Amino acid sequence: MKHRFYSQKSISRISILKKFLRIMGVKPHHILLPVFLSFIAASFDGIGLSLLIPLAKGMVSDFGFAKEIPILRDILAVTPQLLSEVSFAPNKSIFLLIVILIFIAVLLKNVISYISFTLSSYWTVWFKCNIHKFLFDRFLSFGKLFFDRTSHGYITMVLNYTDVVMNMLEIFERSVSNLFTLAVYFTVMAIISWKLTVVTLLIFPLLHYSLIKIIKKLQDTALLRNRSWIEMNKKIFNILSCIPLIKSYSKEEETKKAYAKIVEEIRRLDFHTLKIFKMIDPMKELIITIALLLMVSIVALLLAKDKPSEISIFVVFFYAARKSLPMFNIFNEIKAAFVRAKPPLREISKVLEDKDKFFVFEGKKIFNGLKEKIEFVHLNFSYMEEIQVLKDVSFSVEKCKKVAIVGPTGAGKTTLISLLMRFYDCQPGSIIIDGTDIRNFTSKSLRYTMAFVSQEVLLFNDTLKNNMIFGLDRQISENELIETSKKARIYDFIMKLPNGFNTEIGDRGVKLSGGEKQRIAIARAFLKGSEILMLDEATSSLDSKTEKLIQEALDEATKDRTAIVIAHRISTIKNVDKIVVLEEGKIIEEGSLDELIGKKDKFFSYWEAQKFY
Repeated sequence: MKHRFYSQKSISRISILKKFLRIMGVKPHHILLPVFLSFIAASFDGIGLSLLIPLAKGMVSDFGFAKEIPILRDILAVTPQLLSEVSFAPNKSIFLLIVILIFIAVLLKNVISYISFTLSSYWTVWFKCNIHKFLFDRFLSFGKLFFDRTSHGYITMVLNYTDVVMNMLEIFERSVSNLFTLAVYFTVMAIISWKLTVVTLLIFPLLHYSLIKIIKKLQDTALLRNRSWIEMNKKIFNILSCIPLIKSYSKEEETKKAYAKIVEEIRRLDFHTLKIFKMIDPMKELIITIALLLMVSIVALLLAKDKPSEISIFVVFFYAARKSLPMFNIFNEIKAAFVRAKPPLREISKVLEDKDKFFVFEGKKIFNGLKEKIEFVHLNFSYMEEIQVLKDVSFSVEKCKKVAIVGPTGAGKTTLISLLMRFYDCQPGSIIIDGTDIRNFTSKSLRYTMAFVSQEVLLFNDTLKNNMIFGLDRQISENELIETSKKARIYDFIMKLPNGFNTEIGDRGVKLSGGEKQRIAIARAFLKGSEILMLDEATSSLDSKTEKLIQEALDEATKDRTAIVIAHRISTIKNVDKIVVLEEGKIIEEGSLDELIGKKDKFFSYWEAQKFY
């Protein structure tokens, strides 16, 4: 099955890392090339730093010793012209040469670092895009029951967590660069004084362990902040999707207060997080400063009297130490970033698990159209284990026949259509089409032959035209669009709009009335032209006049088609071939309209109570 991976209760970090790398499309060269460039950049940085040693030494004494340094000796040997021109000032010529070499080394270091950064940034953004697309594809592979049980605000939040992954990759790239630079700097420092280099290395544990408590506080705060963000996203979605309800009950102030409470909690946690995070730099700065002052004091005491000329070399050492010691913080920075990213990564990891995703079994057989009949055979179904919605339901729908399903709210009528549309998975052998288990067909080929008009009309925030032609894989002519809208009795209304078919209808079609929404949905079903038509209370939002017009169109649409109709009104079921009466998930009656009225049993009581005359 597409996107299915594993169902283990716990997943090792290594397996998660491998999974993320594969999802993001990471190849060895994506990592090795920036790492190699970082190494080259660090090498040039080291060359520039190394050249500071003879520069500092020569400035307080004489540059004659430079001719004995292997690399400089070779360079000086190939630049006799420069020396001859300034033979009256050899110190100045060597000084100038070293300065030029330092400039070239720094220039090359920065150019290569920029290339490495640009390359790494390009791939990091590409990786982020890949994982974002993967997560979206992964969500779409889940069964509808997952979306029934999961907040849409939560799903949106998880999709936005891809920024966390990008941040982790950026820190990794920076840490690799810093590690190479550290290695180069400490090599130069060791050449100057291995003893002081050892003292410098001892500062690292002090830096590391002094920040452990801060990292722990950061971790606890990050967990609380993540929970608050989840709650805020849920609250936002609930508020925006229920604005009419909030206003009709005059609950604006209470809603504002409830939302403000969550936002204030996030503000408090954000400030607390920043306050803790910002403690890292001052503590690091204080420890590094104390350590450097201590080393400066040691050097001053040891060399001030005996070797004053060597002090200039140690200036280079302290410069290297001052630049390298903050880089040790990369280890704590990685840990802090991981702590902050851990809750989001945990939520993303949950998406990778198969548990509670309610996948619908995907068959391999192509459904080429109904030949004989659809059979429901001892069908049982539950959304939750303790509540059974359908109980031993058995009936059939013959090709080109119309079957009505009636019954009280909660009887399981809509569930039957949802199972037939493969929104939910059913038990093997419980739904049979032309002698084949429905689970053996591909969902795409099955749904291609079905058109569905639901009780809750689903419309996009788009134009009327795009909503009507949604899902079609063929070009729709203007004439066909006009004729279809006329059949759905929506054409006159569309023509009154300023932009006609190109009118934007707002979120969920908020700019349309209930009847207008359903007529758009019916027009969409007409355009699809599927041989199996399913109507779930398709005329429930229409007035009597419009209902009559729509029913004429529906009668035309269902002609020579297989139709399953869920409705209560006589206008909807008077022309059906068979009526199935559901109550509490069970079939209690089945037959034609005349037969059921003649029995004067349960259906007849519905008929009377709902005034179907």
